[in-house]
Amino acid sequence: MGRFRIFFVSDLHGSEVCFRKFLNAVPVHRPDLLVYGGDLMGKLLQPVFPRPGGGYRWVPTPGRPVDVTEAELPRVERAIADRGAYALRVPEAEWAELARRPDVLEERVRALGLERARAWLALADQRLGAHGPLLVLNVGNDDTDALLALLRESAPPCVRVPEGGFVDVGPYEIFGCGYANMTPWRCPRDLEEPELAAVLERTSAALGNPRRTLLDIHAPPLGTTIDLAPEVDRDRRPVTAAGEVVVGHVGSPSVRALLERAGAVAGLHGHIHEAKGIDRVGTTPVFNPGSVYYSGTLQGVVIDLEGPEVVDHLFVTG
Repeated sequence: MGRFRIFFVSDLHGSEVCFRKFLNAVPVHRPDLLVYGGDLMGKLLQPVFPRPGGGYRWVPTPGRPVDVTEAELPRVERAIADRGAYALRVPEAEWAELARRPDVLEERVRALGLERARAWLALADQRLGAHGPLLVLNVGNDDTDALLALLRESAPPCVRVPEGGFVDVGPYEIFGCGYANMTPWRCPRDLEEPELAAVLERTSAALGNPRRTLLDIHAPPLGTTIDLAPEVDRDRRPVTAAGEVVVGHVGSPSVRALLERAGAVAGLHGHIHEAKGIDRVGTTPVFNPGSVYYSGTLQGVVIDLEGPEVVDHLFVTG
């Protein structure tokens, strides 16, 4: 078995420019496999208000209201998409009404998220097609069951969706799990730890030869350098001490137990955007590429495998 290269990213949260950079990295890094570690969907709507005399007004975050013409609007909507948000052309009065209905706003976000995911699948098919590397595309805790169903039903031949099982990718197999241990935000695919443990035990039961298995699990293992995040209070505000933000381990003990038990080739994780890095659980190296998607900058890690070993890696930003 020769050297096999993976390019791994995670948590792009709807950023159009970051996903395009991910696909565009193929001729640069020449991977044998692309892996996306979950959280495809964005989180925010950006209203764009039609003006009575023509044109539109929007409010950058942060910033003051900006008026744009009809011709300038596509550029503005692309800038919004590059930050991972969804532009919504809506009258101001209707937006004020929507702002009082968070449930309706959430429905709009999810509908627009599915629309962008469809576009990303089409783009992957166009860029990778029959001649590019395969793309392993997993969901995360901010994603929804509707998105997972869309990926499974509409993925082109160049895309594999491993959630809840295994997919073969040449000399290796990848196990996928997009659930995470419970967060203060109670996201769509957050589970209490006993539930997550049961999912991992049930879905990983078919694990074959660990010397050819990669674990693509959105949540990182507890007690590592890749699960450190700011602690938050009951109002979900960062906890500080002596003027510094307090950080703590927020990963999953069940994920850690699986890594210790499985002895896989590598663990591929995301979820904690601030915790870019590499660590080791038992004999298994574990990676988190981190994420600064809102800036339009892509963070990823190139991982070289040879047989059951990680022989090299490189964190990249661009």
